[in-house]
Amino acid sequence: MRAFAKAEALCEAKASQPLAVPKSIDAKLVEKVNWSDPAMRAKLEDAYAVADRDHEKAARILGVTLGSARLAKRRHLDGHRQKAVASRRDGNLC
Repeated sequence: MRAFAKAEALCEAKASQPLAVPKSIDAKLVEKVNWSDPAMRAKLEDAYAVADRDHEKAARILGVTLGSARLAKRRHLDGHRQKAVASRRDGNLC
């Protein structure tokens, strides 16, 4: 386990574009990336075009976390939509 930690730290230290530090879940809205902005979507498309579908490389290019880049690609580039939440008001309960 220590060897893995050392190797990861060494690899990250040698990286020209280090991964961004994850932000807390309750971070201020100002600190979060707005993927609805057309300019950010264009940057997202360009980053994934350069990265050739590699989430980690795209995250380094964008300066965001790996999870943020992966989720943004899934939501905004792949066209996946979340299912509507069932509620009693809509009569959608199973």
